Amino acid sequence: MFTTSLLPRRQLLLRRLLAEFTTDRRGRFLVVTGPHGVNKEHFIREFATKLGEFEVNHRLKKKPRLGIVVVDDIHLAEREDIEKTLTLVHTKGLIVLSTAPHRISGATDLLALPPLTVPETALLARQIVGHCTPATAHRLNDAAGGLPQLIRELLDAAPIDHWSTERPSLTVPEHWVTDIDVKDAVLREVASHPFFDGCPVDDLDVDAHVEHGTLIHENGILRFHSPEVRTLVRASTPPSKAQHPREESVEKLIESGNLPLARLHVEALPHSQAAEQRAFLALYGGQSFEAQSDSPFYALATWDPIALRGINPTFDMFADALDTGSYTKANCPQDPAQQQIHNFISGWLALVYDDPLNARRLLSRKGPSDLVGLWQSAFLARAHYVLGEFQEASAVVERGLATGDRTGASLLEPVHLWTGAQVAAMSGRTELANHYLQRLTVPEDAFLIQKLSASMGKLITASMTSDTRTASLAGDRMASVVYTTNTQQPGFWAWEDMYAISLIRTGRIDAAAAVMDGIPDSTIPSLRARNLVPQANIEIQRGSTARGVKMLSEAVELISTVNMPAYEARILFEYGLVLRRMGRRSQAAEIFTRAEEVFIAMGAVTLAARCHGEKKVAGVGGARRSAQGLTPQEEQITALVVDGYSNQEVARELSLSAKTVEYHLTRVYKKMGVTSRAELRELLKV
Repeated sequence: MFTTSLLPRRQLLLRRLLAEFTTDRRGRFLVVTGPHGVNKEHFIREFATKLGEFEVNHRLKKKPRLGIVVVDDIHLAEREDIEKTLTLVHTKGLIVLSTAPHRISGATDLLALPPLTVPETALLARQIVGHCTPATAHRLNDAAGGLPQLIRELLDAAPIDHWSTERPSLTVPEHWVTDIDVKDAVLREVASHPFFDGCPVDDLDVDAHVEHGTLIHENGILRFHSPEVRTLVRASTPPSKAQHPREESVEKLIESGNLPLARLHVEALPHSQAAEQRAFLALYGGQSFEAQSDSPFYALATWDPIALRGINPTFDMFADALDTGSYTKANCPQDPAQQQIHNFISGWLALVYDDPLNARRLLSRKGPSDLVGLWQSAFLARAHYVLGEFQEASAVVERGLATGDRTGASLLEPVHLWTGAQVAAMSGRTELANHYLQRLTVPEDAFLIQKLSASMGKLITASMTSDTRTASLAGDRMASVVYTTNTQQPGFWAWEDMYAISLIRTGRIDAAAAVMDGIPDSTIPSLRARNLVPQANIEIQRGSTARGVKMLSEAVELISTVNMPAYEARILFEYGLVLRRMGRRSQAAEIFTRAEEVFIAMGAVTLAARCHGEKKVAGVGGARRSAQGLTPQEEQITALVVDGYSNQEVARELSLSAKTVEYHLTRVYKKMGVTSRAELRELLKV
């Protein structure tokens, strides 16, 4: 039986679905489609196992007993039974995982499970028989139409040692043999075309074959009803008449963006050959130890401004920005490929220099290269993020991850995941954020741009969710990443503000000050505004309260001059926290309300809820008490304890002494009728 764990692409599909289903607790009706032999049934059983206890319900003939139901061939069930099940999905939260050759009306989710690619066929064959050359992988994939079940049957039809030769023959399994006339000219013509693409009808006399069920005629295209019959026909066709898929050169495969197949062919060459192609494949595979080259994208990946000079005016423009903190726009070239690169570089610079609308426009422009398109989409997602367009950012992230998966280019995956994790965490999609964060683990030989993005994603996501310990650790890792490489060009990799804030919240004021003291001056308003937040907090912690508040007010004014809602809301929230700690309740509530409105408009429900909670515990409107009789300060302490803060962390957060926190917490326990933090969390945690 084929196992999804053998295939990274299917494993990612499974993990992505798991994150989505566990984040959204509503009922779901998933239909997994695809041709017979693509192993739909096994896929949904693996998925069901990871979701929890499930039952198999044949054609929906039984009333579901469990919350997860698996249904094979749901298209064969009675429509009335499907309608009843859909009602349970929407009213009782039932999860239905089913297979069908097509979409089912009313289904909430659809996944078309794709056939295997040639590289995946090679991977599967090597797992089963231990050896598979590129030529054999091509032939197996073509013969089985990329269907894993049929690939396995072809492999099982011959002894294992048969596959150790360079070009082993294919043996057709005995149970595939039928009474079809394999020498029929029409069948041979249709069999000469790829199984899924089909053959144009043209002048072929096909009525008898269609009536017999051997061929399917749809929209002027002919296909075999089953790939087994097609393979039988192809196997009997003389080599002089058989048309096999043309194997492209490695250069052509790279040019078309088919890096997995290019890698498969390069692996079969002596190591001394195709050095340039190996380096290019290593670059987009994120393997820095093997990727050294003169490509400007290698210089970007390693963050080497000097190597960008002298290539062309576009990269000179980028190098100038890194060196001087400003740039002069270069003319856009006429060549479409160079135009795409120019749009990418210009869009990135526009994003850095506080022009996200222009960045969005430039980064959205399509071009001929999927690989350059990955660079564009990575920073397009950032542009959508800072503009507060969370749904658009999420969509771009998913498209970018899918393109990276299809092309085999993992280099830009951490940059996409950085944005994806942030948006998911701020939108309350916790499981999806965790899924992205798990994928943000990069190997030792990753490029600097990957390590930067992975560390920033973890740092900022932890900071956004008030996980100060994790944020501080992620910041420590970030500091170690940039220790040997100069990333201090303002605006390109701005991370110090979030790191410093996490250090302040864990009591490491001097360490936070050291981080901020090392930042060069910048004329970029958004960057100056963001950096003022930790600098102001440091001043307040050191006793210069008036100066700190003035700096925060300046940060709010600065960020309001640019169209960057994501940064504006974050700065407002931090300002509100400071005002609330100082006892300026009405002013704090006003600032929290402004921040809450921006967060709600973006869909950042997690931070909007925090703003609402901060307003509530600020006690605006005089000395009020909660339904449990808690004072505003007791409510503040309770909220932080429920969120997992220690007494020392609560003291730092509220500018109190640890003994004062302990005193108030003892009063909270008495009023709430509990005796421990665990009981308090159990009572109040939603």
